[in-house]
Amino acid sequence: MTEVLTSKPDVHDMVVVHRTFRQSCAALPELVRGLRPGDTVRAQLVAEAVEFMLMGLEAHHVSEDEFLWPRLAARVEVRPEAITRMEEQHYRLEELVSGLRGALGRLAADPQSPVREEVAAQLTELDAVLTAHMDEEESTVLPLAAEHLSVAEWEELGEISLAKLDKKHLLRAFSALMAVATPEEQRTLLTKAPLPARVLWRLSGRRSHARREARLYGA
Repeated sequence: MTEVLTSKPDVHDMVVVHRTFRQSCAALPELVRGLRPGDTVRAQLVAEAVEFMLMGLEAHHVSEDEFLWPRLAARVEVRPEAITRMEEQHYRLEELVSGLRGALGRLAADPQSPVREEVAAQLTELDAVLTAHMDEEESTVLPLAAEHLSVAEWEELGEISLAKLDKKHLLRAFSALMAVATPEEQRTLLTKAPLPARVLWRLSGRRSHARREARLYGA
């Protein structure tokens, strides 16, 4: 039986998380194609940016696999096929992530043309599959989550996702999230973030993110 909730979670924060993946996936293929043979310093910088995106994507999806899909599947009687599709899409994305990781070491060692094209093509395919997945998740699954999960459960999902990341990457991940958020979204994210995260972001996180982006994109 579907649980009756007295208050509904604000699931829009996942849209902001998705936005970071959308922007990275759209930009990274051309960064890879722009590498030059022998420029291992630049290749390592780009490969590390790809790996950071993959690490965040993996943490995000594992938390959904372990927590979100089982909760929704147990409660949603109307559209269980949506949950099944989400799980199947995750399997395909895992395959693409695994393939990319297998090629990143070769890209960082020496970005010759064949490996550049291999990685760029894999990133382009990841972008297409992930974009379709996030589009459907936002239009179909997030409304179900807002209807059938409690505020505490939605917050627990976010905590599980963060726990999948190494602590040394948490400020970088939060700064990347804040960088794509609108001013209103930033205010909401800051109210939900622990005090240390808010302080560190203001003291160093946003500046570190800006410097990293400038190195990566040449801005």
